[in-house]
Order: sequence, then structure tokens, then C-alpha cells
Amino acid sequence: MPGGRPPTPTERKRRTGNPGKRALPEPVVQLAAVASIPPPPATLGDKGVEVWDRLWTAGQAWLSPATDLDLLTRLCEAHDEREALRDAIADEGYMVTGSMGQRRANPLLSELRSLESQMTKYESLCGFTPTDRARLGYAEVKRASKLDELLARRADRAQ
Repeated sequence: MPGGRPPTPTERKRRTGNPGKRALPEPVVQLAAVASIPPPPATLGDKGVEVWDRLWTAGQAWLSPATDLDLLTRLCEAHDEREALRDAIADEGYMVTGSMGQRRANPLLSELRSLESQMTKYESLCGFTPTDRARLGYAEVKRASKLDELLARRADRAQ
């Protein structure tokens, strides 16, 4: 895995005036969208199915059922597991009694943090972070300026 600093998101380069003066990609590349959301796998619980629908809808333009199905399945299963871990921590508490009677942090906390770290990697691989979407050349975040908002309102009124 290559080391070093991750790439700067394109929207940040545009916002800072592109200090490196390198050519920036066009903001959006049109990719063939998925015709319909694949049915959720039977392995998913309620939270996993909810996330499945949300992520396939959000990533419909760049996700492929042929190549991304397994990764999205693992990510959604991780959401189910995360919910179960959080419920168990809520039931047991953040502090539990250790083997020698001492109070200690619930060991599920480290499992939860490890799972969340893996989930972040899955999200990144699927293009669900601003940096990854910019790397795909798919999208960049652009905040509408006050002038843009004013012009948009005027155009709406004119119609």
C-alpha cells in the first residue's frame, strides 16, 4: 500500500485557488447508472437493509452490481454488527467488572472502534468520501454562493 499523504480533494484545491497550478479534472464525469438497486442479501438485518438501499441509491451512478456487490454486502453487514455492538455496550455500560473485580473499559469498545475503522475503509473503497469521489472524477462538493442563490431565485421567479 503506498504511503504518504492522501490526495487533496479537488473541491479543496478549487476553494484555495489551486495553489499547485496543476490542471484540475472536470467536476463531473457521466457514468452509466445502475438500472435498479439490487435486492439486499438475506444476510442483512434491518439496519443493513436500510444502509443497502441508501448506499446503492447514493452510489447508483458509479457502483456496479457485477463488481461491487460483495464489498457493499460486507459494509452493510458491518452496519448490522456495529448496531449490535452499540446495543451491547449500552446494556453492559462503558465500564465493566474485570476478572479480578477491578473496573475496566468494556472490551467491546475496542471491537467497535476496530469495526468502525474497517467500515471507513470499505466506504472509501466504494467512493463514499469526498476525496474518493474526486479521485473517481465523479463529483465534488460545491457550496452555492450568495450570488448563485440570488440568481437561482430570480430564474425561478422568471419562469
